[in-house]
Amino acid sequence: MKKIYIVGVPRAGKSTLSRMIKERYPIYNQISFEAVRNGFMESQEELDMGHRNSDARKNILPKHITTFAYWNNKILGAPSLVEGSFCSIEELLKLVSEDDLIICLGLGCRSIEEVVEGIKKHDSEKDYTSDWSYEQLKLHFRDTKENDKLNYEFCLENNIKYYDTFENRDKVFEDIIQSLN
Repeated sequence: MKKIYIVGVPRAGKSTLSRMIKERYPIYNQISFEAVRNGFMESQEELDMGHRNSDARKNILPKHITTFAYWNNKILGAPSLVEGSFCSIEELLKLVSEDDLIICLGLGCRSIEEVVEGIKKHDSEKDYTSDWSYEQLKLHFRDTKENDKLNYEFCLENNIKYYDTFENRDKVFEDIIQSLN
């Protein structure tokens, strides 16, 4: 089976879809971009992984994650299922093989107000935004609309599937999982 990379803007459902795929296909080993990034942030502070637009996030993280996924497959003999939003899709595309699958999740290029409403709609107690106020969410996701638009355009130009998960999220996820057969 091929490696799967689930990418996109924050709160588009990447972790949820990853868990659903893992439940349906237990052979996959899950890898979280965020876990790898947080490991770098704690162990190698000089890399400055904490800033969204740092060179380390743009250059080091994608290479490390794809290399990790490759060796994870080689050593364990099982495909990797990688998810997260702390990586440029453009950089990722340069590093994956033709056989790998990139799935991009987005919120459909909606307004910040719509995005915040959607986040609140899908929030659960486990989500890091579950106890945030409307204003906190608005501030945190201020660049989501532009990033989502850039992701959508890049996906169109590079034949990568982009899925709008804002409406009918469960159906969208089920359709994605069915397409993996």
